[in-house]
Amino acid sequence: MSQNQGLELSHDVLYGIAQLALDGVEGVRTISPPTRVGEFLTGRRAKGIQIERVDDQVDIALTVAMTYGERIPRVATAVQRAVREAVGSMTGLEVRSVDVFVEAIDVPTPAPGTPGAPVRARGKRPSSEAAAGAAKGSTKRASAKPEDPPRG
Repeated sequence: MSQNQGLELSHDVLYGIAQLALDGVEGVRTISPPTRVGEFLTGRRAKGIQIERVDDQVDIALTVAMTYGERIPRVATAVQRAVREAVGSMTGLEVRSVDVFVEAIDVPTPAPGTPGAPVRARGKRPSSEAAAGAAKGSTKRASAKPEDPPRG
Protein backbone atom coordinates (compact mmCIF):
# COMPACT_ATOMS: atom_id res chain seq x y z
CA MET A 1 0.00 0.00 0.00
CA SER A 2 2.05 2.89 -1.18
CA GLN A 3 -0.59 5.60 -0.81
CA ASN A 4 -2.17 4.39 2.46
CA GLN A 5 0.81 3.20 4.49
CA GLY A 6 -0.26 1.47 7.70
CA LEU A 7 -3.92 1.16 6.67
CA GLU A 8 -5.31 -2.33 6.26
CA LEU A 9 -8.78 -3.08 4.90
CA SER A 10 -10.35 -6.47 5.45
CA HIS A 11 -12.05 -8.24 2.57
CA ASP A 12 -15.30 -7.94 4.54
CA VAL A 13 -15.09 -4.16 4.29
CA LEU A 14 -14.60 -4.35 0.52
CA TYR A 15 -17.48 -6.85 0.19
CA GLY A 16 -19.73 -4.59 2.26
CA ILE A 17 -18.96 -1.51 0.18
CA ALA A 18 -19.56 -3.41 -3.07
CA GLN A 19 -22.84 -4.88 -1.74
CA LEU A 20 -24.15 -1.51 -0.57
CA ALA A 21 -23.28 0.06 -3.93
CA LEU A 22 -25.03 -2.79 -5.75
CA ASP A 23 -28.09 -2.45 -3.49
CA GLY A 24 -28.40 1.15 -4.70
CA VAL A 25 -29.01 0.05 -8.30
CA GLU A 26 -32.62 -0.76 -9.21
CA GLY A 27 -33.40 -4.11 -10.84
CA VAL A 28 -30.43 -6.22 -9.69
CA ARG A 29 -29.36 -8.41 -6.75
CA THR A 30 -26.39 -10.64 -6.01
CA ILE A 31 -26.78 -14.41 -6.14
CA SER A 32 -24.45 -17.24 -5.33
CA PRO A 33 -22.63 -18.46 -8.43
CA PRO A 34 -22.75 -22.12 -9.41
CA THR A 35 -20.86 -24.36 -6.98
CA ARG A 36 -17.30 -25.27 -7.91
CA VAL A 37 -15.77 -28.58 -6.90
CA GLY A 38 -13.46 -27.02 -4.32
CA GLU A 39 -16.34 -25.10 -2.73
CA PHE A 40 -18.45 -28.26 -2.62
CA LEU A 41 -15.72 -30.24 -0.90
CA THR A 42 -14.80 -27.54 1.62
CA GLY A 43 -18.32 -26.26 2.26
CA ARG A 44 -17.27 -22.67 1.52
CA ARG A 45 -19.53 -20.82 -0.91
CA ALA A 46 -19.09 -17.46 -2.57
CA LYS A 47 -21.83 -14.92 -1.97
CA GLY A 48 -21.99 -13.45 -5.45
CA ILE A 49 -19.13 -11.00 -4.91
CA GLN A 50 -15.52 -11.95 -5.54
CA ILE A 51 -12.72 -9.51 -4.87
CA GLU A 52 -9.08 -9.98 -5.77
CA ARG A 53 -6.65 -7.44 -4.39
CA VAL A 54 -3.01 -6.92 -5.26
CA ASP A 55 -1.40 -3.99 -3.45
CA ASP A 56 -3.52 -0.91 -4.27
CA GLN A 57 -5.46 -2.53 -7.13
CA VAL A 58 -8.74 -4.47 -6.98
CA ASP A 59 -10.61 -6.65 -9.44
CA ILE A 60 -14.28 -7.28 -8.61
CA ALA A 61 -16.58 -9.94 -10.06
CA LEU A 62 -20.32 -9.85 -9.34
CA THR A 63 -22.75 -12.71 -9.99
CA VAL A 64 -26.24 -11.23 -10.21
CA ALA A 65 -29.89 -11.74 -11.04
CA MET A 66 -31.73 -9.00 -12.89
CA THR A 67 -35.40 -8.16 -12.87
CA TYR A 68 -37.37 -9.23 -15.96
CA GLY A 69 -38.01 -6.30 -18.26
CA GLU A 70 -34.89 -4.36 -17.30
CA ARG A 71 -32.40 -3.54 -20.04
CA ILE A 72 -29.48 -5.76 -19.07
CA PRO A 73 -26.67 -3.65 -20.63
CA ARG A 74 -28.01 -0.47 -18.96
CA VAL A 75 -28.30 -2.09 -15.51
CA ALA A 76 -24.89 -3.82 -15.83
CA THR A 77 -23.24 -0.49 -16.70
CA ALA A 78 -24.97 1.20 -13.75
CA VAL A 79 -23.74 -1.60 -11.44
CA GLN A 80 -20.16 -1.29 -12.72
CA ARG A 81 -20.20 2.49 -12.27
CA ALA A 82 -21.72 2.38 -8.76
CA VAL A 83 -19.36 -0.32 -7.44
CA ARG A 84 -16.27 1.23 -9.05
CA GLU A 85 -17.05 4.69 -7.62
CA ALA A 86 -17.97 3.45 -4.14
CA VAL A 87 -14.98 1.15 -3.66
CA GLY A 88 -12.55 3.64 -5.22
CA SER A 89 -13.73 6.72 -3.35
CA MET A 90 -14.15 5.04 0.04
CA THR A 91 -10.88 3.10 0.06
CA GLY A 92 -8.50 4.98 -2.21
CA LEU A 93 -7.82 1.73 -4.08
CA GLU A 94 -7.65 1.56 -7.86
CA VAL A 95 -10.54 -0.55 -9.17
CA ARG A 96 -9.11 -2.17 -12.30
CA SER A 97 -12.25 -4.09 -13.28
CA VAL A 98 -15.83 -4.74 -12.28
CA ASP A 99 -17.17 -7.78 -14.14
CA VAL A 100 -20.91 -8.49 -14.04
CA PHE A 101 -22.13 -12.05 -14.65
CA VAL A 102 -25.90 -12.28 -15.12
CA GLU A 103 -26.88 -15.78 -13.98
CA ALA A 104 -30.65 -15.39 -13.58
CA ILE A 105 -33.70 -13.28 -14.36
CA ASP A 106 -36.21 -12.53 -11.59
CA VAL A 107 -39.83 -12.52 -12.74
CA PRO A 108 -41.81 -10.37 -10.33
CA THR A 109 -45.02 -11.84 -8.92
CA PRO A 110 -47.90 -9.34 -9.04
CA ALA A 111 -49.44 -8.43 -5.69
CA PRO A 112 -52.78 -10.10 -4.93
CA GLY A 113 -55.68 -8.13 -6.37
CA THR A 114 -53.66 -6.49 -9.15
CA PRO A 115 -54.04 -7.33 -12.84
CA GLY A 116 -52.05 -10.44 -13.72
CA ALA A 117 -52.02 -11.75 -10.16
CA PRO A 118 -52.89 -15.43 -9.68
CA VAL A 119 -56.54 -15.87 -8.79
CA ARG A 120 -57.61 -18.57 -6.38
CA ALA A 121 -60.89 -20.19 -7.36
CA ARG A 122 -63.62 -19.94 -4.76
CA GLY A 123 -65.93 -22.72 -3.87
CA LYS A 124 -65.63 -26.37 -3.03
CA ARG A 125 -62.12 -27.77 -2.92
CA PRO A 126 -61.57 -30.88 -5.01
CA SER A 127 -61.26 -34.20 -3.25
CA SER A 128 -57.76 -35.53 -2.71
CA GLU A 129 -58.31 -38.21 -5.40
CA ALA A 130 -59.47 -35.63 -7.93
CA ALA A 131 -56.57 -33.34 -7.05
CA ALA A 132 -54.11 -36.21 -7.42
CA GLY A 133 -55.61 -37.14 -10.79
CA ALA A 134 -55.46 -33.52 -11.96
CA ALA A 135 -51.83 -33.31 -10.88
CA LYS A 136 -51.01 -36.37 -12.98
CA GLY A 137 -52.93 -34.97 -15.93
CA SER A 138 -55.45 -37.81 -15.97
CA THR A 139 -59.14 -37.38 -16.55
CA LYS A 140 -62.11 -39.65 -15.99
CA ARG A 141 -63.41 -41.20 -19.18
CA ALA A 142 -66.90 -42.42 -19.90
CA SER A 143 -67.30 -46.14 -20.00
CA ALA A 144 -67.48 -47.65 -23.48
CA LYS A 145 -70.12 -50.24 -22.53
CA PRO A 146 -73.74 -49.21 -22.17
CA GLU A 147 -75.21 -48.91 -18.72
CA ASP A 148 -77.70 -51.51 -17.45
CA PRO A 149 -81.29 -50.27 -17.68
CA PRO A 150 -82.80 -49.30 -14.34
CA ARG A 151 -84.78 -52.06 -12.67
CA GLY A 152 -88.15 -51.19 -11.62
